[in-house]
Amino acid sequence: MYRVRPITPSPTGGEKLRAHLARTGQERDFPDLKVEAAFAFGAFDGAELVGHISVAVRSVEIPPCRPAPILELTVKTFREAAGGDHLEGFVQTFAVEEAHRRRGLGRRLQRAALGECRRRSLYQMRSWSSLDSPANYGLKLALGFAVHPGYDYVARLDKWVPGVFFIKKL
Repeated sequence: MYRVRPITPSPTGGEKLRAHLARTGQERDFPDLKVEAAFAFGAFDGAELVGHISVAVRSVEIPPCRPAPILELTVKTFREAAGGDHLEGFVQTFAVEEAHRRRGLGRRLQRAALGECRRRSLYQMRSWSSLDSPANYGLKLALGFAVHPGYDYVARLDKWVPGVFFIKKL
């Protein structure tokens, strides 16, 4: 029987989270978690953490892009046009271990995060995925996220990576 419950995303925190991140290949992202403004949910099979989602609360930003015509719209201009500083939940990391997929855990984790974003009265929830995540694409589309193709700068690779931003207005 699987359970989804809040967990604390902390770089100094739990061995269960560290082990899970290692099993899902996301330990590389662990030091980058913005824990001061984050919340997270874990999916548990008994006592074992088998899935997670971590979300940072931040100002809505213009998605980064590669050739930069959109960057001429400064953050200040964007905030003025939007009528102020809106907050969003931005998914930092999300994974369900391979052996536990196709059981609704990803959907439950995403819904828990969406619920927390709504509880905090955030404007939207957004995430970015590289082009190698077709299962994630299907999940996000089924949950009603809009799709915005684009690039994201991945610092550990020191390059722009093509992918998709998923955005859901709350």
